[in-house]
Amino acid sequence: MDLTEEKRPAALVWDRAKHAMYREAFRILQNRADAEDAVMDAMERIVKNERKFSGLVCNDSVALAVIYVRNTAIDLYRANQKRPLPVETLPEDPLREMDPEDIAAARDGADRLLALVRVMPPSYRDVLLLKARFGYGTGEIAAFLGLERGTVRTRLSRAKNWLKEHRKDWSDENENV
Repeated sequence: MDLTEEKRPAALVWDRAKHAMYREAFRILQNRADAEDAVMDAMERIVKNERKFSGLVCNDSVALAVIYVRNTAIDLYRANQKRPLPVETLPEDPLREMDPEDIAAARDGADRLLALVRVMPPSYRDVLLLKARFGYGTGEIAAFLGLERGTVRTRLSRAKNWLKEHRKDWSDENENV
């Protein structure tokens, strides 16, 4: 008697489909830990619905397993988008240690820009720093701040416009210092 014949359908699915399942979950989630969680959650569902897999040929069982993991990964992705990340995962504010003397003494373009960013409205500054200084994408910023992606895009646009509007005023004021 062949060992394969003794295995339960869920064990056969695992042997045949685990790599394809992981690839699909990672494609959707772009995160190793979340992809592994999605695969394990999908396998749990497969074990509960094992009878659906009995009698399927290899390719069909792999295809069905990938469908299970795809739906599980999409659900996890949506849940992650709605849940803001903990505050302790946010980067430190690089402007916190600047004092007014440093701002007044700023003469080159980069220092002037940082000084201007420091006085901009916090809602604009947060998204601008996460994007420009730390290189986060719109989706990541939305997750960090618990906002919708459209709100992040709007705030980025308003932050850029705010900088354009206040750049000349700020430069003129500080030339006299």
